[in-house]
Amino acid sequence: MEPSEYLVVFSHRNDTSSDCHIYLEMVPEEVVLSPGHAIELLAKPTSDLLPLTIDHVEGGLQIYACREFDPDWHVRFNGKVIKAGHPTRLREYE
Repeated sequence: MEPSEYLVVFSHRNDTSSDCHIYLEMVPEEVVLSPGHAIELLAKPTSDLLPLTIDHVEGGLQIYACREFDPDWHVRFNGKVIKAGHPTRLREYE
């Protein structure tokens, strides 16, 4: 399955005036949204992926899969599918 076919598990738009950080799990994957950026968070579907837990943390959100140890996280931004890394700064993909 190609990442572009992964399940959309979360959508977010940064409507603030500062960067928003989305931390994925406890591994060092992070997506940084500048003001006005919008994403769809994609993950390879597995039986242990959902439901997600989403916590508000200082400067952004922390997202955890249900029991999946290390989901194959990607984001769709401006029509591009991007592998989440540490960090993934979306302004570099504009």
